[in-house]
Amino acid sequence: MTDKEPKMNYLRRAWYVAGYADELASEQLLARTLLDEPLVFFRRPDGSIAALLDRCPHRFAPLSAGKICDNGASVQCGYHGLRFDGSGACVHSPHADGAIPKAAVVKAYSVLERHGLLWFWADDASEADESLIPDYSKLNGAAEDATVRGYLPTGCDYRLLVDNILDLTHVDYLHAGTLGSGAMTRAKAQVTDLGERGVRIAWLSSGDKAPAVFDNSLRQQGQPTDQWTEVTWTAPANMMLQVGATLAGESRQLGVDSLALHLATPESAGRTHYWYWSTRTFGIDPHANAAIKALLEFAFSQQDKPMLEAQQGRMGGAEFWSLKPVLLPGDAGAVRVRRRLDALIGAEGAER
Repeated sequence: MTDKEPKMNYLRRAWYVAGYADELASEQLLARTLLDEPLVFFRRPDGSIAALLDRCPHRFAPLSAGKICDNGASVQCGYHGLRFDGSGACVHSPHADGAIPKAAVVKAYSVLERHGLLWFWADDASEADESLIPDYSKLNGAAEDATVRGYLPTGCDYRLLVDNILDLTHVDYLHAGTLGSGAMTRAKAQVTDLGERGVRIAWLSSGDKAPAVFDNSLRQQGQPTDQWTEVTWTAPANMMLQVGATLAGESRQLGVDSLALHLATPESAGRTHYWYWSTRTFGIDPHANAAIKALLEFAFSQQDKPMLEAQQGRMGGAEFWSLKPVLLPGDAGAVRVRRRLDALIGAEGAER
């Protein structure tokens, strides 16, 4: 974070995605900045994940520039050879006959591997609450030829990316002709609270032709359909999206359906890590998967990402609400989530 970027207040008692679990092999270091903090991840000998502040306490060199030692039990600083285990304790010094300075300790974080993802707890590791990790197990059993995953670092505030998924009326314009059909704009968003850390937004429509990606897999093409789009937000920035269509009047089971994760973790005030992971009940073969992968990657990288980064550019460093945004009916869910997140962060700050 540069001196010109605003200082961010993040929800700390929460889990953020740090990556896909298979990004981190044994005997490997993974460096990633999350919530303005440089971290280094590695697998212990038992396969569990360790996460340390990526800064040696001696001369502040990045530990990620070092190497894994002791069969994965420790990371060695590449500058002067101090080694630290997964708890952050210095376990080896090649200096002064092996004497270890008492202050040679690195901050450690709580990290869990669940549902194929790495989850990072942004507060005191001793207070990590595993029950707050959302259940995304449905994605784990998906067929390889019906799965698309990706990672897209984006130059925007993470809340803009959350807005983008929670107000999906934009698909009728930004993704016209591919993911959009006009139905989203005509449908009224139904917003449901799921406790203080969750919100569900649903758009239901009837009578419209489905977007091409769905229409091509229906029993009859070009016909009126019933469509559903349902997104569940879990604080702070994790979203599960279900989208589908069926011929008008028929059950959902006779139609086509997709399930996707959209996972945003702030890197800094103006940069966001964005992971997406989707599966579906149709087009389960390599050729269809390749075509759908190309479509989604184009939509995300060539349409969503440039728009979000352009928004951030126009906003500069201004706080969102200070710009007095005009609100439309489709903003109902995104506005509720922003207010909810503000309240959670405010309540957390008041307790500190």
